Amino acid sequence: MSEKNVRAGAETPCADEETVELLIPRRGPDDRAVLIGVNGAFIRVLPGVAVQVKKPFAEAWENARAQDDAAWEARVRAMNASKKALAEL
Repeated sequence: MSEKNVRAGAETPCADEETVELLIPRRGPDDRAVLIGVNGAFIRVLPGVAVQVKKPFAEAWENARAQDDAAWEARVRAMNASKKALAEL
């Protein structure tokens, strides 16, 4: 999948960066392309398809996944704390 700038005439911010393989896992049969943006440049990646992308795009995806995982863990902790508090009433 190639990079595509949303703004016409904008230079790719990571034109000289190395590429790495990125595979976004599929979550279901109705998966849509994932939009990843870095400094005004955007790419779309289809889940389940291994593609070569510039390293900053792969890092942005990994950072987003880590943040999503942290949010999920915080939600689980909050739910467990709520259950414990209700049980102590």
